[in-house]
Amino acid sequence: MHTPDALEASFIFFPQPQLRGDPSHVGLQYEDVWLTTDDGNKTHAWFIRGEGSDDPQSKRIVMLITHGNGGNISVRLDQYREFVTRFRNIDIFALEYRGYGLSEGSPSEEGIALDAIAARRWIDECIRDAYQVKPTLVYFGRSLGGAVATRLAATEPPDALILECPISSIPDLAKTMTPWRYLPVEKFIHNRFDTVSHARDVRCPLLVMHSEFDEIVPIESGKKVFEAASGPKRFYVIKGAPHNGADYYDPEGYYAAMGEFLRELD
Repeated sequence: MHTPDALEASFIFFPQPQLRGDPSHVGLQYEDVWLTTDDGNKTHAWFIRGEGSDDPQSKRIVMLITHGNGGNISVRLDQYREFVTRFRNIDIFALEYRGYGLSEGSPSEEGIALDAIAARRWIDECIRDAYQVKPTLVYFGRSLGGAVATRLAATEPPDALILECPISSIPDLAKTMTPWRYLPVEKFIHNRFDTVSHARDVRCPLLVMHSEFDEIVPIESGKKVFEAASGPKRFYVIKGAPHNGADYYDPEGYYAAMGEFLRELD
């Protein structure tokens, strides 16, 4: 029999245990990283080195990517390759949440927050040991991962935060996108992923990109997150796009908005 928390988790998290491939399948150099979180979980990640990473004097961007609630880190292999191709000074740390892919454990909001903290700790150690020129640290969170990245940014600030189709919060989505919208469902939800609340404590530059025709996380959700943040910020509408594969629908606009944002960080 499912416990209430397990039942709730089954509506929120859709992990896939099998990886679809690894970064070498799209021509990228990488290493497997194993994180030990503060609660002892063994969490998997990839550290992907972009072009020119062997030049110790080059100024790099290190991007910590927190994925959505489905699949695992291998779902976005093509986008990792696109980032490396378009932004040649970028290195990527792709975090795989507990219970997803090769990571141990079971997903929960608090557990995933610990995964993100461990990822930031590893990046800080790597930056200290491996980079002669301090890189620009950017968090990139997609969908539910937007809440993960924003929560981390509120307590462990990066140089910038990028959110793609971020949820405002699980209770907010439950009230607007389910048949239970007239019931007080927010009182019974434990995994809240309240991006709006965390965004109020974010001071770094913020880029929110949201799909014009997002059928899973309405664009109003991204607007709520954007409005809550008080630091420098910009909003980009991904033209003609649904929730999944947004970068395929408006690639030139999508990457131009991101590239302009990243250039302004220098």
